[in-house]
Amino acid sequence: MGVGMTTDKLKYFSRFWPRVGAWFIDAVLLGIVGYAIGWMAMDYVSPLGANGRFFGLAAGVLYNGILGSSLGGGRTVGKRLLGLKVVGLNGKPLNLFVSLWRALFLVVPGILNGWYFNVTDPFSVQVLTLVAITAVFGIGLAQVYLLLFGWPARRLVHDLVSGSVVIRAETGQFPTPKVGVHVVVATGIVLLALGLAMAGPAMLKAWMPKFETLLAPQQKVVDAVGRLPEVGEVSVQDSTMTFYSNGQQSTTRTLIVTARTGKWPADTDALLAKIGAQAVKVYSFAPGQRLTVKIVRGFDLGIASYTEARSAPYVTTCTTANVKCLEK
Repeated sequence: MGVGMTTDKLKYFSRFWPRVGAWFIDAVLLGIVGYAIGWMAMDYVSPLGANGRFFGLAAGVLYNGILGSSLGGGRTVGKRLLGLKVVGLNGKPLNLFVSLWRALFLVVPGILNGWYFNVTDPFSVQVLTLVAITAVFGIGLAQVYLLLFGWPARRLVHDLVSGSVVIRAETGQFPTPKVGVHVVVATGIVLLALGLAMAGPAMLKAWMPKFETLLAPQQKVVDAVGRLPEVGEVSVQDSTMTFYSNGQQSTTRTLIVTARTGKWPADTDALLAKIGAQAVKVYSFAPGQRLTVKIVRGFDLGIASYTEARSAPYVTTCTTANVKCLEK
């Protein structure tokens, strides 16, 4: 009898593959929009680096929020093509505010995944890190769990927080989905991620008490290069690579300084040398440590990305912005 009731309910709610397929179609369409924005506004969004994801966040929330509301019939393009729609538990389309709220929880985990926050305020860093870990790992894993096991209704996190459900387009009345054990498990996953995010800084400090001290020299490079008017977001990586050849081991350590720019300068070598000089002035290199300078142009909107780069090794004993200091 229980199996029969579950099978009967499947005719009301979205199945697994249509739900995934609709998401994929919408993601492709948003990607096309993202590439259009990125290419048209390349010179503006390129220096922003990952902070350009604010544009992707806005596009994703507006797309899913407006079309998923009563204004769009509760149907994004993907849902319309695959015969699905979003409604409230009362069977009526969501109002715009609730639909935008729903879209925020749908879009944020993907946008935050891999977002490098270019901020220096310690409190802001802690808050953003807390939100990112909870959203990406907590909500993200809860979404996967609910999609796989939360049938027949498959109400995901954004459905639960907005009081919505995804049903087949031809469905009229449907049985009210019950809050079962899967919702409890999903809530536990989110809370666990939140707890780890809150305890993370203290745990990292206990395991690696000198972690902040180790990053301080790199932050000096970020600050020095970031003051150049030609560049936007700056990142620094201390990379160590070990090679084996003919039974011999060799290790190279390289400081990689990456700076984003808008329009390519007429002379990229001059900018590379200028960045290299700034880095050498404030960083103390270890014996044998190398320096590679890279300038990047492109966009990272979360829904679409493109990157092209130019790089060159820089002499670590040269503090002048001279192209002769670039090792060719």
